[in-house]
Formats: sequence, structure tokens, C-alpha cells
Amino acid sequence: GYISQTVKLGALGIPAYRSFSLVELEAATDNFQVSSLMGQDAHGQMYRGRLSNGTPVTIRSLKVNKSQSFTRHIEMISKLRHRHLVSALGHCFQYNLDDSTVTHLYLVFEYVHNGNLRGRISQGTEGRRLSWGQRISTAIGVAKGIQFLHGGIIPGLFANNLKITNILMDQNQVPKIGSYNIPILSETMKSEGGAGSKYPPDR
Repeated sequence: GYISQTVKLGALGIPAYRSFSLVELEAATDNFQVSSLMGQDAHGQMYRGRLSNGTPVTIRSLKVNKSQSFTRHIEMISKLRHRHLVSALGHCFQYNLDDSTVTHLYLVFEYVHNGNLRGRISQGTEGRRLSWGQRISTAIGVAKGIQFLHGGIIPGLFANNLKITNILMDQNQVPKIGSYNIPILSETMKSEGGAGSKYPPDR
């Protein structure tokens, strides 16, 4: 099943999951310029970038606790790849030069830039609103994404903050769940004291 899913993702143009270098991510975001910043919350910053091959990406920067173990987290994140998820494309570690401990973890995701489901139902212009057939197809797609989060990976991911503004639409009108409960985010927030979110609702 995993091989079948990988083949499907390749056919959809989603590149294979891989490890990125910090140099690649700095180049993609123009050295993490403020103009690339999409927002920030209790977990860290979110940047928009473009890889050297032209692929647009979203890069999440997480300040991590030195005592955290990353092996199981990276294994989990590498499986978050599905037609109806904003899929993970890779990760990057930034190290302390003095003791070689990890100071930041960067997570690289697809960049989906065709608006969210709320905008395509109630706020869009007439030509951009979804037809009833498209709405039913979208609901089925979201259900498939939820099914994958709950049972397509082990352990499953629950409490995924599913809201109409967190369902993003790609250029082919395929719905993608854009916010889901990655365990390392909650662990990072606990280690930092759990500050409130600063994201606007449509992030």
C-alpha cells in the first residue's frame, strides 16, 4: 500500500520526501527574508519559498529542545503524504556549532495557493465558486484525507483542527487538509511554555 501511494503521489507531481540542506532553504527564502514570512505562532515561523527547481514550498521553522529525540518524529512526518493532505516534502536540521546539538528543525511542505474552501463556497466570485458537484467531490476528498490521518499511518493522528479555512484547494480543485496534529509541534509548545497562536484564521 505504501508503494502504491508513493507511485500515486509521483504521478501527481509531488516529489519524493528527502533531507534538505540549510543552504537550500536559505536560497529558497532569500535567507529567510521578512518578505517570505507568512506568519508565526507558538511553534515558530512559517515561510514561503521556491526551490532551485522552481517548486514552490512552505517551510516551517521550529526551535527545538536539545533533549528532544527526532528519529520517530521524522519517520512520522515522512509518511504525511496523500492526495488530500498538504504533503510533507522533507526536513532540515540546523546544528549548534559548539556542541553539534540540534537547535532548529525545518519542515518543508507543499505550497497550495488557490485559496481555501470557505472562499470557494461563500466568498468567491461567481466564476470561482464551487458547483454542487464539486462540493460533494470536495467533501469526499476531505473524508479520504481524514481517513488517512486516522488509519493510514501508525500511530494515527487525531484532533486535527479541521476547519473550513484549513481546507486548501489546489489548481485542479483538489482539496487538501492544511492543518493536522503533528506530535512534535505539541511537544515543542510544551517545552516553550505554550504561547497562543498569532496566525490569522486563513493560515
